[in-house]
Amino acid sequence: MKHSLRHGTIFLIAAQISFVLSGYATHIGLGRLLGPEDYGLYAVVISLMTMVNLILSTGIPQAVSKYVAQGDGNELHVKRTAQNMQLTFSLIMFIAYYSFADQLATMLNDPGMAPYLKLSSFIVPAYALQALYIGYFNGLKEYGKQSLMLILYSVFKVLFILGFALTSYALYGAISGFILSSVAIMFLSLHLVHSADDRLQASSNGHSMVSARTILNFATPIVFYSAATNLILNFDLFFVKAYLTDMDAGIYSAVSTISKVPFFIIAGIYGALFPAISSMSVHNDRSQMIRQIIKSVKYSMFVLVPSTSFIVLFSEQVLSFLFSDQYSAGSTALGVLTIGMGFFGLFSLFTTVINGIGKPRISMLISLFVLVLDIFLNRSLIPSYGVDGAAMATCTACLLGLVVSSLYVYRQYAH
Repeated sequence: MKHSLRHGTIFLIAAQISFVLSGYATHIGLGRLLGPEDYGLYAVVISLMTMVNLILSTGIPQAVSKYVAQGDGNELHVKRTAQNMQLTFSLIMFIAYYSFADQLATMLNDPGMAPYLKLSSFIVPAYALQALYIGYFNGLKEYGKQSLMLILYSVFKVLFILGFALTSYALYGAISGFILSSVAIMFLSLHLVHSADDRLQASSNGHSMVSARTILNFATPIVFYSAATNLILNFDLFFVKAYLTDMDAGIYSAVSTISKVPFFIIAGIYGALFPAISSMSVHNDRSQMIRQIIKSVKYSMFVLVPSTSFIVLFSEQVLSFLFSDQYSAGSTALGVLTIGMGFFGLFSLFTTVINGIGKPRISMLISLFVLVLDIFLNRSLIPSYGVDGAAMATCTACLLGLVVSSLYVYRQYAH
């Protein structure tokens, strides 16, 4: 069943809240079970793999969402073409990541983490298909099914990761649970997709102007954009791992986890906004598009302002309560980084609009600019200011990204 933007936003925000709560449960549970050092190692391994997974979840899946949302009878053709492409790319990424795990561990000054990196790579094919089908339902505006998949994935992650972490294998168990949660959702999604395909079969026009090249042309800049934005979210942790101690990496991982909560909640807005903007751009409905952008900014601010203010004001208490007093040294970094993640959330909203109107190369260029700035600031500030420097670097880079992306959207639609 298709849903309106309002209902879609409600469904997807509910899914994002479940994602945030599951993230709290797993990270807080592991932070207490494993201690700062092993938890820091887990966080770096999962952050690296999450970055790979998010590239797979935003390139071809967003192309599927865009072209399926046009609703011209090509939905099945688009899905099947993209499915073959997604499987091929995911296998290539799996082989490459597994093969270069040793070199990656050495770059992070910890050769002993290579086996954990290799194990985590097995999630890639399952997550790639899961992400594709989520994009498919997003394009069909079946936000209920999309949200169901996301909510169940959040539940499975908590159960599998913490359940396996409680075994004698601890860290290996936690990573294995991370993999199995995605495999379970992949099989569920296959069932849901089959029923959607049967319904669409009768209305399919049997031919399509949306070729693999069309999908690839749209997806390629999205992949670079996704890679850049996810590096912005995670590069500070990688630099902390490389420049400072495992204890610092554990503390900063706790900081990073909490600071992203407001952003992850409002990410549900982007999920509903993207197909809506894509559809409006095809019909050149400028006035409606402006209203949807303004409405989305208002919804975002309604969540960001109170949640960010609370975390900033009570940063030390939040860290100590959720992760224990061992992590309280990161309180200043938490306040600064939470503000930065608020900037990043609005930056992501405006780049979602830019992608939706069919200009992903602009988003790619803006995000690459922010990434280069983020790298420069992290390298400059971390040696002198430690984890506080990492937070300042990311906050500054995200603020400039917000300024540039919002000015671009304003120039497009304010006249």
